[in-house]
Amino acid sequence: MTRYFKILFLPILILIGLNSFFIVNEFQQAIVLQFGRPISSKTTAGLAFKLPFLQNVIKFDKRILEWDGDATEVPTKGMLDKRASGNSVQKEKQETTNIFIDTFARWRISDPLKFYISVNNEIQAQSRLDGILDGKIRDKIAPQYIDDIVINSDQIMREALDAITDEFESLDIGIEVLGIEIKRLTFNDKIMPQVFDRMASEQEAEAAKFEGQGKAKRSEILGIIDREVDLIISTANRDAKVIEGIADSTAAATYARAYKKDTEFYELWKTFDVLPEAMGTKSNLWLSTQNYPNSNIFGIRPDVLK
Repeated sequence: MTRYFKILFLPILILIGLNSFFIVNEFQQAIVLQFGRPISSKTTAGLAFKLPFLQNVIKFDKRILEWDGDATEVPTKGMLDKRASGNSVQKEKQETTNIFIDTFARWRISDPLKFYISVNNEIQAQSRLDGILDGKIRDKIAPQYIDDIVINSDQIMREALDAITDEFESLDIGIEVLGIEIKRLTFNDKIMPQVFDRMASEQEAEAAKFEGQGKAKRSEILGIIDREVDLIISTANRDAKVIEGIADSTAAATYARAYKKDTEFYELWKTFDVLPEAMGTKSNLWLSTQNYPNSNIFGIRPDVLK
């Protein structure tokens, strides 16, 4: 009897035991179904119990998942005309421009039980994400100028993420979107040449403006330099005249003192100083005491020359 029990019932007990437990790994979460109807979920790793043959287990990924949508053509308010900066009327006249925007997002299954009931599997979840994410991104991109999209892309994507989060909270389908970013932004091939031409003309206008400002600044700096140079030269000339006047007055005072001290020597000195210039280089002059008083210049007496 024991032998037959081992042969017949032991495999059945082993099979029941194997179907009574299931293992959830660290990167998994699971729900338990009974006759196709979800009754419980397990989000922590470990060993769990289920009714053998009556219940089955479906496991979902617990890790962060990737959503990579197709590039979507979105209408925008066009590019800002830098030449019309500060003119709101001209800004409003900018034509609508379609761009292709390619985005990606990261999401996870926050509640496996609600996820299974509402979405069932990851393929269906990707489809739901396509519709919701593309719509919310379009809503945030369409009212913007292309320049603002490029400059403020982080802020726009944060606003889109807030709208997406609110949408999934209202749907309550066990999906949480963690982040969304712009991967690439391109123009329509038909308008690409026009966009490049406009960008080139705007850059040329910007360069001309900076060149004009540079020339004006150059003229201003040169004017300041000329004024400073004129001031330095005039100051130097004034100081030179003052120094020259002081030197002349000092020399005159010195000559006056010397003349008063020895008038006869001064007369002799001036005679020797003036005669070469008066006679010229081609004449010879002989002064002698013998022809006095004809040799008396400036009233010099012969005895001074002894």
